Amino acid sequence: MIRRHRGTVPFSGRFFSFFLFFSLSLFLTSLPVYGENSPSPEIHTDTQSNTPGKISEDIYLRIDGPISGPPAPKMKYPESYGESFVSDNRSILWIFIQQHFFLGSFIIGVPMMAWMLELFSFFRRKANPTGSKKYDALAGEFMRIALPFYPLTIIFGFFLLAAFVFLYADFFKYMSTVFKPVMYWYGIAFFMENVLLYAYTLTWRRWQEGSQKRKHLILGGATVFNGLVIIYLANALMAFMMSPSGIDAEGHYLGNIWNAVNTALWNPLNIHRILASIMFSGAVIAAYAAFKMMTTRDPEKKAHYDWMGHVSIMIAIVNLFILPFAGYWFAKAIFIYRQRMGVTLMGGQLSWPFIMQAMLIGLIFMTVSYYLWQGTARMHGTHRYRHLVKYMMMVLAVAFMIWATPHTIPATSGEFKAMGGTQHPIVGYYGTMAAKNTAINTMILSFGICYIIFQRCNKQITVSWSRWGNRAMILLFAGTEAYVIFIGVYGFFIPAALRVKLAFPQFAATMGALGGGMILNLAMLRRSKLLGPIQWGKLPTGGSVALFSLAVFISTTMVLMGYIRSSVRLDWHITEVMRDTTPWAATPPMSYSMSMVLLNVVIFWCIAALIFRSGSTRSVSIPYIRPEGMSDLATQEKISSDRPTGTEFS
Repeated sequence: MIRRHRGTVPFSGRFFSFFLFFSLSLFLTSLPVYGENSPSPEIHTDTQSNTPGKISEDIYLRIDGPISGPPAPKMKYPESYGESFVSDNRSILWIFIQQHFFLGSFIIGVPMMAWMLELFSFFRRKANPTGSKKYDALAGEFMRIALPFYPLTIIFGFFLLAAFVFLYADFFKYMSTVFKPVMYWYGIAFFMENVLLYAYTLTWRRWQEGSQKRKHLILGGATVFNGLVIIYLANALMAFMMSPSGIDAEGHYLGNIWNAVNTALWNPLNIHRILASIMFSGAVIAAYAAFKMMTTRDPEKKAHYDWMGHVSIMIAIVNLFILPFAGYWFAKAIFIYRQRMGVTLMGGQLSWPFIMQAMLIGLIFMTVSYYLWQGTARMHGTHRYRHLVKYMMMVLAVAFMIWATPHTIPATSGEFKAMGGTQHPIVGYYGTMAAKNTAINTMILSFGICYIIFQRCNKQITVSWSRWGNRAMILLFAGTEAYVIFIGVYGFFIPAALRVKLAFPQFAATMGALGGGMILNLAMLRRSKLLGPIQWGKLPTGGSVALFSLAVFISTTMVLMGYIRSSVRLDWHITEVMRDTTPWAATPPMSYSMSMVLLNVVIFWCIAALIFRSGSTRSVSIPYIRPEGMSDLATQEKISSDRPTGTEFS
C-alpha cells in the first residue's frame, strides 16, 4: 500500500518568488541604455566612426556589417566605476556572481535529474510497477528539495544586477546595448522558470496516471528546456567577454545579434556548464541525504536517505566522467581562438590554479571509489573482493600523483635564471597534457572496475561462460589501459599540436571499455544467484563523510574553474576591446584567490545548511516507497508517525 504525504508549498513562498521576479523585471526595464539618442562624452571619441550605417569589419568573423551602436567605452578609474565602501569591486561582484551561479545551477540541474528519473520510471511502469513508482517518488522528492532555493536565486540575481549597475556602470551599459534582445529574452525565460518550477512540482501528486502523467512529462520537458535556454542566454554574455564577436575592433555593434551570441567559445562553455550543473546538483542532494541519514534514528528513514544519496551521487559521477573532456574541448577552443589565452590558461599565470583543480578532480575520483567500497558493507558476499581494495587505491594514488604534477612552477626571476629558463630541469619533462590525459583515463577505468565489483558483491554468477566472461573483462580493461599508456608515452615524442589531437582517441577507448565492460557485466549477472538484498541504511559513517567530502570537493572545483575561466582574460573586461583600468585589474595572487574560492564555498554551504535544517522539504506531496532491503532494517522497529509506511521494492 502506498500512502501519500499531503501538503503544499506555502502561498507566502510563491508570492515572495513572484514579487522578487517582478521587482527584478521592473528594475531591468528601467535601466538606462545608451545608444544613438544618448551619447556619452567619455565614449564617443570619433564622430565619423560612430555614424550609424557605416560599414565595419567583425573583429572575429572578418565579415562586414553596418555599425549599429556606439564603440566600447574607454574605461577610466574611478570615473567609469562606482565606489565600494566595503572592499574592492571585484570581490563584491565575485561573491554575488558565484552564489547566484551556485543557486542557479542547482535549480536548473535538479529538474534535469528529476525529469530523467521520471522518464526512466515511466518507461519501466509495465515491466516493474513498484520500482517505477519508487523512482518517480524520488524524482518528486528531488524537486521538493530544490524548490526553496529558487527565491534565494532571485535575491542574489537582484544583488548581482545592482552590483553591475552601481559598481561597473559603463561596462554594464555597453553590454546592455549589445545584448538588449538577449536580456529581454532572459527576463522572459526567468519568469517562465518561476511558473514551470512550481507547476512541475505541485502537479506531481495529481498528474500520476494515464494521460495526466504524459502531461506531467511534457511539463517537465518544458521546465528542462527553459532551464537550458537560461543557461545558453547567460553564457552568451560570458563567452562574448572572453571571445567577442559581432562587433568591430572599436566595439561597435554590427547589428547581427546572432554573431554576438554565437562566439568561438559559446558552445563549449554551454556543454561544460550543463554537465557541471547536473554534477553539482547531484552532489548537493547526496550531501543532503547523508546529513539526513546521520541525523535520524529511524531505520526506515535512514535506509531511504542512504538510497537517495547513492542514486544522486551516481548521477553526478556519470557527468563527472564526461566533464574533463568537455573541459579539454573548452581549453582547445581557447587555444584556437587565442594562443596567448591558452598559454596563460595552461602554462602561465594560471598554471598553479590548474594544478589545484587537478588535485581536486583526483580527490573526487579517489573519494568516489572509497564511497563505493564503503557501500559494499550493505551487501552479503563482499569478502570475496575485499583484498582488491589496496590494489585499486594504489593505482588511483599513482595516477593522482601524475595528474597533479605541474609542468611549470612559480618562481622568482633569480630562480628562473638558476634553472636556465621557465621550466624546471626535472619537473619540466613531466606534467604535460599527454601524461595528464593518461592519468585521468586510468582513474576512470579504475573507477569502472570498482563499480563493476560493486554490482557483483551480493550476487553469485551462474552463467556457464562465466570464466570466459571474466577473462574477456580482464582483457578488455588491460588492453585499453595498455593503449592509453602507449598513446600517453607516444605523446612525449611528437609536436604539441599532434599531442592535443590524441586526447580524443584515449577518451574514446576509455569510454568504449567502460561501456563494453558494463554491458558484459550485466550479461554475466543475468539469472545470477542473489546472496542477499542490499541493506540500505547500513552505510558506515565513513561513507556518509565521503558523500559530504564529494559535495565540498565538487563545489570547490566549480568555484576554482570559474575563477580560472574569468582570469584568462587578464586585465580585459572584454578581450582586446575594453580594458579593466581598476587598481585590482591584475590577476590576484594565489593567497587572495584561494581565500575567495573558500569563502564562496563556505557561504553557499551555510545557505544550504540553513535551508536543509529548516525542514522546508516537508512541503510538496509525493508518494513515499521504501527502497530495496529496507524491510531487513525496519523489522521489529517502530516507524515514526511523521513518515507513512510504503511497500517494499523487490
